[in-house]
Amino acid sequence: MNITELSVADLSALLKKRVLTATEVVKACLERIRATENLNNFITVCEDAAIAAATEADNALNRGASTSVLCGVPIAVKDNIATAGIRTTCASRALENYAPSSDATVVKKLKAAGAIIIGKTNMDEFAMGSTNENSAFGAAKNVNDTTRVTGGSSGGSANCVAARQAFCAIGSDTGGSARQPAAYCGVVGLKPTFGAVACDGLIGFAPSLDCVGLIARDCSDVATLFAALSDREAGDGNENYYLPKTDLRGVTVGVADEFINVKYLDGQVLSAYNRALAALRDAGAKIARVDLPSFAAGIAAYHIISSAEAANSYKQIKRAMRDEAQTGAEFKRRIITGEYVTDGARYEELYVNAARVRAVIRSEYLRALQTCDVLICPTAPNVAPKIGEKLPPDVSHYNDMYAAPVSLAGLPAVSVPFGTAHGMPVGMQIIGRRNAEFTILAVGKQLALRDK
Repeated sequence: MNITELSVADLSALLKKRVLTATEVVKACLERIRATENLNNFITVCEDAAIAAATEADNALNRGASTSVLCGVPIAVKDNIATAGIRTTCASRALENYAPSSDATVVKKLKAAGAIIIGKTNMDEFAMGSTNENSAFGAAKNVNDTTRVTGGSSGGSANCVAARQAFCAIGSDTGGSARQPAAYCGVVGLKPTFGAVACDGLIGFAPSLDCVGLIARDCSDVATLFAALSDREAGDGNENYYLPKTDLRGVTVGVADEFINVKYLDGQVLSAYNRALAALRDAGAKIARVDLPSFAAGIAAYHIISSAEAANSYKQIKRAMRDEAQTGAEFKRRIITGEYVTDGARYEELYVNAARVRAVIRSEYLRALQTCDVLICPTAPNVAPKIGEKLPPDVSHYNDMYAAPVSLAGLPAVSVPFGTAHGMPVGMQIIGRRNAEFTILAVGKQLALRDK
């Protein structure tokens, strides 16, 4: 049996039957991490703590004291999410030795469910970037092609799941930071409805946009993770969400011309998108046209708003960073941008106008979702670029062109692998109404079943 290839659902069943022990599972993951350490997915591997937690999980399972699906399941945590006594660096030399005194709320929930923290994952410094190359600890390397990036900023989280180093992972998603790397690495990445999962203990950078992102190998496992971490009544972690719907009859899927009439959309990614639409029709879905006239303005509005919030959020930490060498160029660039767009007369011209664009985008998405159950578009306009590939800033920002408007609208969205382009995974983004996470995951599951 190849333990690390199991789904969370199958692993949980074997743990509960005591066919496997949590200790065996943790050791299998640690062995896999060592065998693939060249991928550079982890900043810190929690070997001793994970084995100790596995012993506790085994004791609970032996007593029949835990009914949680996540009990004994190794999970990776992005290194901007606080873990008590375990360093949380945000991939920055400025926090290289920082160990929080308490856990983030999501980490507390994971531990309460019996999940095992296997390590802290690599990321773009302070979650600012879209390739994972802006890490003080070096870039993570895509398991599908180690000459390519993993995406960002949750690149280590997505890639460690794709590499079978952990069964699922949590990251952060501000403007696509869980969805885009999930697409690049070939796994499922969910950005929940804004506020659906507690962000206490997340060292984010744009408070009105930051979400905890959830990553796993399939939609059912992501649904199980979301149920355990969300603040809703169903989120007790005691049920496995298989999303059993067998077809999409009665489901209306919205598509917009604005999704394809854009710069930088790779032709092979577009072909995969068209195949995905055909697969949804085959599953019984109705495809309907919607209008999102402000879609193209979303990426600019996102960068203005997020940079402005970052500059405000990091005022205190910036004062503490006497040595400018402690932080990287992308961090500095975004802070300077944020200060620029909120300075004097530019505040009205740039920031206030971006906020107005945000409101328009939100209303357009909400209007489209009045007539459609979900919307679908590519998660990213391209596949994972080469490590070290120097792209102009306007091109690199377009990596998040499909993800950022959804974040501005505060809606849930999931990236599901579908097809390939240039030999690399392609992700399709399914967007839903507020609090419709299980709906978009059910559609994503049916789409993935038809990936040929």
